Amino acid sequence: MLSKRQTEIVEIAVSLISGRGIQNLTIKNIANELGVSEPAIYRHFASKYDILCAVIDSFSAIASGILEQLVDSDESALDKVGRFMADRIERMSEHPKLAKIMFSEEIFQDDPRLSARMLAMMHSHKEKIAMIIAQGQKQGQIRDDISPKTMFRLIFGPMRLLAKQWAMSGFAFDIVAEGSELWQAQQKLFTAEISEKFL
Repeated sequence: MLSKRQTEIVEIAVSLISGRGIQNLTIKNIANELGVSEPAIYRHFASKYDILCAVIDSFSAIASGILEQLVDSDESALDKVGRFMADRIERMSEHPKLAKIMFSEEIFQDDPRLSARMLAMMHSHKEKIAMIIAQGQKQGQIRDDISPKTMFRLIFGPMRLLAKQWAMSGFAFDIVAEGSELWQAQQKLFTAEISEKFL
């Protein structure tokens, strides 16, 4: 768990990357924003890499919390997926700068270690959601002619596009409302084959 000062450093790092690009994320700039010396930053993080790891981990922790709740929930599989999607979008709405960074994975591509960390986070989320989808397919709640892996991509690919459009617009539209509309449309697609069987 991050200390209060580490949390402040991570928040400043997010703000710097979101507003001025990752090239402007330097220990010197973080220290200037905090009004402290550079050695003071190194007392909390050994390097810029460690700060960026903390940025990724803070986003991962947000998603992991709701996923753990959903795994033990008695809700239907479709409702679980919908609740995860709604939670992610609400969190984006509450933390737009962090969302802008985390849905622009190319920011981390120049460092293989950071790319691997991002990929590991994405795989972890994919495995849990795909498991929920597979359960829904077995229970007849979700169409079973599409693999859970592909269905995961069909759910979260459009969500990531929505997040990018929102960030590029300067957060100009209501992402919660747009996200809800997106999920309503996706539900129709994911249950279409089931409905057709009963026509």
